Amino acid sequence: ASVCDDCHSPRFAKENLQAMDESVKDAGLKYRETFQVAADLVKDGVADPMPKDLAPDWSGQHVWSLKIGAYHDDPAFGGKAGESGEFRMSNCSDIERLCFESVGYFQTYIYKGMAHGSWNDATYSDGSFGMDRWLVNVKQDASQARRLAAIEKKVGITWVPESFWKTGEWLDQLTGPYIVKNHPGKTIFDLCPDPGWLDTHHAPAEEV
Repeated sequence: ASVCDDCHSPRFAKENLQAMDESVKDAGLKYRETFQVAADLVKDGVADPMPKDLAPDWSGQHVWSLKIGAYHDDPAFGGKAGESGEFRMSNCSDIERLCFESVGYFQTYIYKGMAHGSWNDATYSDGSFGMDRWLVNVKQDASQARRLAAIEKKVGITWVPESFWKTGEWLDQLTGPYIVKNHPGKTIFDLCPDPGWLDTHHAPAEEV
């Protein structure tokens, strides 16, 4: 608070910093709940698609994109113990994408909005209210997924994931499928000694 004393009273600074701290804590709780709904779907095998059903991520792996190291170790998430997934903004379940947007966009807006005194960004426009909407959507989608899985189980349907999750004209141009095809058993982290690796190993624009 002493940094703010040149222009504001200590009480004003303290109250605003406290408000920011509470907002950050609240946002963390919202995302943790959002994440847990999604994680439980994957653990129970009812997420559609599951990580193994997707084209490899940009690094050439099939690790659940929301898995963060040892915090989320579970066989259903894929990858080795302590290994993290790579965020996906596309070619993933809607629930997975909503989780990414909740923490990557809305939670960031809350942090920045509160730090810069932009209450609209932190609440109505992009922040807290956005996290609220996405939490509701994730819960609704998860509920529908579980109901559908229960019906399939009752009538004896074994669902086979759609092939468009694994391959497609656009998907096949990405680094993940390239690595899996040309360097089996490797990831981009094994092959990329420097950032320039991608510049020489991605298809030139005229070939796409």
